[in-house]
Order: sequence, then structure tokens, then C-alpha cells
Amino acid sequence: MPGEDGSRPHGLAAHFGTLELPILEVLWAGGARDVADCVTRLSGDHAYTTVKTVMERLVKKGLLDRCKESRSYVYWPSQTRSEVEARLAAQQARQLVDGFGDLAVTHFVETVQTDSDRLTQLRRLLAGIAAEGPEEDPR
Repeated sequence: MPGEDGSRPHGLAAHFGTLELPILEVLWAGGARDVADCVTRLSGDHAYTTVKTVMERLVKKGLLDRCKESRSYVYWPSQTRSEVEARLAAQQARQLVDGFGDLAVTHFVETVQTDSDRLTQLRRLLAGIAAEGPEEDPR
């Protein structure tokens, strides 16, 4: 879904609904919260029931955990922001390579070659792989 400026969302925003990421951000920033506390910390005017529904959806997706305290549930992230970013980036990379093979790898390298820091990082990663030697056949 294009943003207000016509651009497509990127990073985590491209993988979550419009309210999912802000809820995750609130919980990543402050730990366990109930729905009412989350509603007050979100920017904008969001209905309690809407936030509760989205938080329950995030529980079903495995992104939040919850437990009952008194008469309401308290929610907290089941994964750190870094863990979610790493998992989604790995999924995206796998999809590109599975779908486009060598062409995806070639374009990735062409993309990072103009950024010296990323190119240095890529060289380090490749050197580490080369130092490990070839993978052994597990048979």
C-alpha cells in the first residue's frame, strides 16, 4: 500500500498492517502492557476494541505473548525488534533467490557495490564463508 507521498512502505512497515507495527513499537519500547495502556501510548485516536483485536491477531501470528492479570490480559513481544527484522529479511532473501536465482544475487551485488561500507561488509561475509571451506555432504 503506497504511503502518503506515493512511496511503498519498506522495512518492517512493509510486513505489518497500519496498526500492527505501532503496537509492536509501543511494546518493544516499554515491555508488558495491557490494552488500555497501549491505547494511551499510541499516537492517534484508536478505539480500545480495535487495538485489542490487533493485539490478539499479533498473538496468533506469534509476535506477542499474553497472560491474564486480574480481569485483563497483559501483552509483551515474543521476539525483539532485531529478531523480527532478521527473520523477515531472511525470508525476503530466500524468496528472491528461490524466485530469481543467480539474477537476484547479481543484482544484490550490483546494488551494494556503490556503498563502500556495505561492500566491505559483504567482502567480510564472503571471506568468512571461504575460510570455513566447502560444506561437507551430510550423507
